[in-house]
Amino acid sequence: MQTTKHWQHAFTFLACALAVAAPEMSLATTGNPIGDVLCDVVGWMTGPVGAGIATLAVIIIGVGALLGKVSWGMAIIVGLGVAIVFGAPSVIESLSSVSSTTC
Repeated sequence: MQTTKHWQHAFTFLACALAVAAPEMSLATTGNPIGDVLCDVVGWMTGPVGAGIATLAVIIIGVGALLGKVSWGMAIIVGLGVAIVFGAPSVIESLSSVSSTTC
């Protein structure tokens, strides 16, 4: 029972030491950590990762529609979804005063 308490104290001490030693890991950095994470996600979805996923989705849904396994309506919805994802930064830039290049 007593050794369990010692392990809990040691673990708590190590967690605190890690938080003090690495402030960027504990989100104690200056700036906006939530905004940075959201900008990273937007970068993934509109960058090469998103382009690869969108290409695979269009290929798969297109083959499925040609084979009659997927309706053409679903194929159009996927195409519109891809257009919305990649067109979102320009729409936001035109609607707000914030530039989409701030990320």
